[in-house]
Amino acid sequence: MGGWVRPVPQRMTPLRRSRLAVLLLVLTACAQASPLAPGMKAVEEIRGKKFIAEVRNVSIDRSELKKLLREQMEESVPYSLEDWGTLLRALQLVDIKSSEIVPTMLQLYESQVLAFYDPHSHTYYSIKQMPNLPDAAKLADPKVLEETVMVHELTHALQDQYFKLGPREKELMKDTDAMMAYHSVLEGEAVLVMVAHMLKQNGVELDEVLKDDAVMNMMSNSAAADQMIDPKTPKYFVEMLKFPYLDGLKFVITAYKRGGGWKAIDAVHANPPRSTREILHSGEYFAHQSKYEPFNNKKPEGDVIAVEHLGEFHWRYLVGVDAARGWINDRAAVWRDGRVETWTKWESPERASAFADTYGAFLKKRGIDAKIAKSGVEVTTTYTAPK
Repeated sequence: MGGWVRPVPQRMTPLRRSRLAVLLLVLTACAQASPLAPGMKAVEEIRGKKFIAEVRNVSIDRSELKKLLREQMEESVPYSLEDWGTLLRALQLVDIKSSEIVPTMLQLYESQVLAFYDPHSHTYYSIKQMPNLPDAAKLADPKVLEETVMVHELTHALQDQYFKLGPREKELMKDTDAMMAYHSVLEGEAVLVMVAHMLKQNGVELDEVLKDDAVMNMMSNSAAADQMIDPKTPKYFVEMLKFPYLDGLKFVITAYKRGGGWKAIDAVHANPPRSTREILHSGEYFAHQSKYEPFNNKKPEGDVIAVEHLGEFHWRYLVGVDAARGWINDRAAVWRDGRVETWTKWESPERASAFADTYGAFLKKRGIDAKIAKSGVEVTTTYTAPK
């Protein structure tokens, strides 16, 4: 039969409605079956924000982790990992062999990672096998451990969707101090969300717990964190790993308790701290009395590997809390031939002198004959790093 056939109007017939209903049920079931769904729901309920989009989930074998972590590290520094190791040795932050630095750091990360979120690819990576956990961690129920880690890492996914973590990290890549400060906010918030989730599972409200300073101190207990790390790990790596979580948690709790709860954390994201001094002395940040000065990363002449911004965290590590008190700004240049020049600025000539004396004694103890010049609140130090 030939001829013209009148098109049938595309109305929603009972049959089509039935097929659509089945399709919606299937899609809903698939969404609920996502291994991240419970964690996403928990984060949304605590944080008071809905995920803008689904979070991509990739499951990998632990055997693949080291390669992936190395790639992550390479993306996080503006020079090669080998040069990063040279900088750490030249600045006297580590004293292990150059060839051991990157493998040691990777081993530390690998021993700690159960899952992680990558803001550059917007991907949640779950690891199929558990790491070789220290005895302190083996006491935890594996399912509870997996759930709490998921909540922590999915908080980073939520942060990424609302505050664009990837571009922010790239912007800060050449400013180590600012990057550490920013990561302290991210990790501090993720830890607090994780704690709130664990408390909620036990019928306890976060606001009630935060009224007790003793509990707060326990939450940010450095000694407890040390039990989770191999004691043979170089001290600098341990302190660098702990700082964003523990000091970041203290900072975020301070913001939360000042009023506004999670909305106060949103305000921090809108104007994040720019130095580890602002993390360590949060009162200055919240009172808008920060002594922050921009970092000058312009390279001097010669074959310079990098110009670093160390910040109060690093100077505390090198010379102690008291000698690092009053830090305002710094820059540290390292040449490929081993030359090192550091410039620091302090709140007063007295604080500059206290730092200069302690730093000079520290370098001398390391067998380094340094030249130290003081001028008012500024201290310039030059030396050649041992091979």
